[in-house]
Amino acid sequence: MSMRRLCLTLLAALVAVPAAVAASHAAGDGVLEVRAVYGNVTVIGTRGIVYGQMDSGKLIVTDPLGGDGGIFVSGADRTRPGLNDDVTIYAGKNIHFRVTGGKYKLQFVHGSGVDFTAVGVGTALLTGDLTADDTGQYAIDGGKWIEVPWLQRSVTFGELPVPVPAP
Repeated sequence: MSMRRLCLTLLAALVAVPAAVAASHAAGDGVLEVRAVYGNVTVIGTRGIVYGQMDSGKLIVTDPLGGDGGIFVSGADRTRPGLNDDVTIYAGKNIHFRVTGGKYKLQFVHGSGVDFTAVGVGTALLTGDLTADDTGQYAIDGGKWIEVPWLQRSVTFGELPVPVPAP
């Protein structure tokens, strides 16, 4: 791990841990962490926050319900609109992103060095790059780190509370 990446990871941890701990107290919230992933990742959140970075690749951001939170991306070399109004495509190196609540979908395509923490409720699809020696790792709810497989794996984090019917 380069010194720059180590410093960024430590800085992100110092800044993000208090927010993650505070956010994790909502009923049903879980945590998904990915580190140094090489491949394709799609994370779809029904609520929560996400923060992280990608060394290089393409990030396709979908904000299906505008105004229910914010999605912020910086550092991309190229940005263009997607086919729908709620989609934006970012590409390049050293891309940083943050989701501050609401519904979202983030797709990392041919990602290199994808690191993020998602707190809330959602699903992720993880597929390691077949040409990578190390595809990276993921962990759910602070559990042990698991290697990202070369065949797509679906994982969930958190769970929406079941509504109680009114009397």
